[in-house]
Amino acid sequence: MHRVALFLCALLTALTVPLPMEAADAVPLQPAHPTQIDWNLTPQQITSTCTAQIAAFDAAVKRIMATQGPRTFQNTLLPLENAESDLNDRLVAEGFLFNMAIDKPVRDASDRCNIAQSDYFAAFGARPDVYRALMEVQRSGTARTDADKKLLEYYLVSARQSGAGLSAAKRQSFVALSNKLTALGSKWEETLNNDATTLNVTAEQAQSLPPGFVKAMTHNADGTYTVKVDESTVTPFLQNEHDAAARKAYYVAYNNRALPNVAVLENAIRVRYQLARLLGYDSWAAYKLADRMAKTPERVLSFERSLDAKLMPQAKRDLAGLAQLKAQDTGNANATIDPWDVTYYNNQLIKTKYSVDNEEVRQYFPVNVVVDRIMNLYHNILGVTFVKVPNPKAWAPDVISYNVFDTKSGKFIGTTYFDLYPRPGKFSHFANWPLLPARKLPDGMYRPPVTAILGNWPRPAPGSPALLSHEDVITFFHEFGHNLAALLGTAPYETLSGGFRQDFVEAPSQMLENFMWQPSILKQVSSNVTTGAPLPDDLIAKMVAARYVDEAYFTTGQIKLGMVDMTYHSSGPKVDTTAVWAQISSQYTPLAMVPGTHPQASFGHLFGYDAGYYSYLWALVYAQDMFTAFEDGGLENPAVGLRYRRTILEPARTYEPDTEVREFLGRPMNTDAFYKQFETAPDPKATPNG
Repeated sequence: MHRVALFLCALLTALTVPLPMEAADAVPLQPAHPTQIDWNLTPQQITSTCTAQIAAFDAAVKRIMATQGPRTFQNTLLPLENAESDLNDRLVAEGFLFNMAIDKPVRDASDRCNIAQSDYFAAFGARPDVYRALMEVQRSGTARTDADKKLLEYYLVSARQSGAGLSAAKRQSFVALSNKLTALGSKWEETLNNDATTLNVTAEQAQSLPPGFVKAMTHNADGTYTVKVDESTVTPFLQNEHDAAARKAYYVAYNNRALPNVAVLENAIRVRYQLARLLGYDSWAAYKLADRMAKTPERVLSFERSLDAKLMPQAKRDLAGLAQLKAQDTGNANATIDPWDVTYYNNQLIKTKYSVDNEEVRQYFPVNVVVDRIMNLYHNILGVTFVKVPNPKAWAPDVISYNVFDTKSGKFIGTTYFDLYPRPGKFSHFANWPLLPARKLPDGMYRPPVTAILGNWPRPAPGSPALLSHEDVITFFHEFGHNLAALLGTAPYETLSGGFRQDFVEAPSQMLENFMWQPSILKQVSSNVTTGAPLPDDLIAKMVAARYVDEAYFTTGQIKLGMVDMTYHSSGPKVDTTAVWAQISSQYTPLAMVPGTHPQASFGHLFGYDAGYYSYLWALVYAQDMFTAFEDGGLENPAVGLRYRRTILEPARTYEPDTEVREFLGRPMNTDAFYKQFETAPDPKATPNG
């Protein structure tokens, strides 16, 4: 029943200037009383506090279970929720530092604290006495509000999914396997975070790379350059590296990162299968989807196969168009596209046919200007104001923080942190973490939320401004959407205000990505690093025209990842993860898997989004339909933004996604907008306006 809040997505950037409120909105801000968190802990402090707080929670549970008389929401479930929320509040730093603390001993102590909590809650979640007490609460009818009823439902489902309904012997096995899975997850993350793969390239090979990128690489005495192979470098390298041998070397290295994780993953799949079977499910996928919108693996696979069948012909045409470019580039009329070619020739296609040079576009997106203006855009749409926190005393010197206020009332909402650049041992992807969701305390007071985004952008070369690609800007807007969802939830319980069902959680932020393709919005957020001028109209028109270039091919890649994940977790206890990846790639995408690579070892979503990666495409169906409300009502119409905030963000998990979307749109969700985006994909053989 322990909550592990994960919003794994994309990235963030440096926020450096407080956002001034417009004169019309200049309501005096109320005093901010942020939740106080001490991030500068020693390993000893982490260990002792972790042990003490778990013991305090256990003592609270004993008091609750000793309650005499009929079980009610007020005397059983509410105290349990408050006790667990207290634990989350008191161990937020102790648990989170594993992801980003500078010192390895601190990360290790935090990891041990997380394992201790997970082990404790594996046993607690399986307690039959707690489960019986919750069922008595249900029979009592004392959960009366919508939030109370949803909280009870969540706890009951969680208890059943945690083995509380099993026999004593099976419960014991379930808890032991759960603890083993926790240890495997910790090992997986540690291996990925500490991967140090690099690649050497010659001076000649480096010539086609952006000057700023080369400047930031390690310059070796023999005239070569060393590039770190990770998510911060993969796109700029593969987009710009002209030498096919260097592209291939990078691609193979990138897809062999964290190689020991193959064994970790296959062991985890085996343990997950055993856990699911103990609970009476056919597979881990069936177990995980039982409490999701999709409900069954069969429904997910049907959705993905149907979409893939529609997109595969266009995906093959996409690659044929790229092959033509390669033939022209290499002089080989029979040239075919290899996996390490796709990003490069897609970039060349956009540069040549659509006259969009990503390096030119970067000049219009200096980090500080872009982020301030995106903050202003959210200020206008959602009615929030950001004020920089001086000297936030966070976990690293370059972490920045903002307090967030409701613009109309001036009321303090919460605090957010941003940690944007890589460090050794740091969380290796990009993710928004709702560290402490909003909460109503037992005394009736409001405990403000705290959020953080960890990012891994390559640090700019000394003396050079940090510039973003348009893709970076889109992803930033998406991530900021997650961040604000975590801040603006107003359900009275942490369990409900911290997010949505996993196969809907991406939809609100995916919906917001569409803003970054609207010409009027692009004008607002862009500013040439030298002249200060916004993106010119003709360049914006070209960018928009190229939006869906090769969309079918890249979507089949997303389908592949979802199907690989679902197949891993629907195929029994023993899975050859490399063979499955190869088979799915050959069947559902136009390009086969490269022999000798092991991309599954660094596919981070396989822990946290296991049997859940499908949700990115699943949620996109909802996202594109929700955006029609802004298209129809006005992109910056505060009335539409307020309705979105009130009906989607604030209730969070209090209601089912279909109910919230219907309330926002004024009608049930439909798939028209989702499929329309594929219909607008350009023919690779046509002119941009053909």
